[in-house]
Amino acid sequence: MIIIGSILLSLPFADKAGQATNYSDALFTATSAVCVTGLSTVTTATHWSFFGQLIIMILVEIGGLGFMTFAVMLSNFAHQRMSLGARMLTGKALNLNHPSQLRIVQLIIRLSLIIQLMGAILLFIVLKPRLGIGKGIWYSIFHSVTAYCNAGFDLFGPSLEQFANNPYFLTIIMLLISAGSFGFLVWRDLLTYHIHHKLSLHTRFALTVGIIILIRVVLVKSF
Repeated sequence: MIIIGSILLSLPFADKAGQATNYSDALFTATSAVCVTGLSTVTTATHWSFFGQLIIMILVEIGGLGFMTFAVMLSNFAHQRMSLGARMLTGKALNLNHPSQLRIVQLIIRLSLIIQLMGAILLFIVLKPRLGIGKGIWYSIFHSVTAYCNAGFDLFGPSLEQFANNPYFLTIIMLLISAGSFGFLVWRDLLTYHIHHKLSLHTRFALTVGIIILIRVVLVKSF
């Protein structure tokens, strides 16, 4: 995925200037996107064209959801049934007890897409007056995906500094980051709680520590 992404990002029409990006920069950006780190050797907002930004967002989505989860999503969209070997491999990769639990993966995928869509809609409320409809829609989708996947890429240049005094926008971004940071195992436990009526140690620890850190940050910010 990184190699394919780097090749696409090195194409001339991936650059706003219409010139081929240095392959080392394209490779670094593709690696950063798939591994959701957000580091870049070029400015995402000014260097990449719409095509380049789209490739980055797709790579972020693949890296954020996980390659095997993304494979399940593609098979669902294509209405193709995964082979038994692929189902077993996916189950091992996602720490499932049985391949039949892949339906939980499908549920998490739907939930992830719904959360990202809701995030984009809520961000659009702020971005439409600033950027217009077309650009506002694209920026809303891009930042909803990158926030949910904890990627760190942005299209505003100096990160989100211009929204430092916009608590609504920052709250939506924070909620998306929090929702995405839970990870597959936590969402699986939360979505199946009505069946098993228990949470794993991993889920309890992740939720407890997350809440403690959030409260601490709020208190420090307040005082």
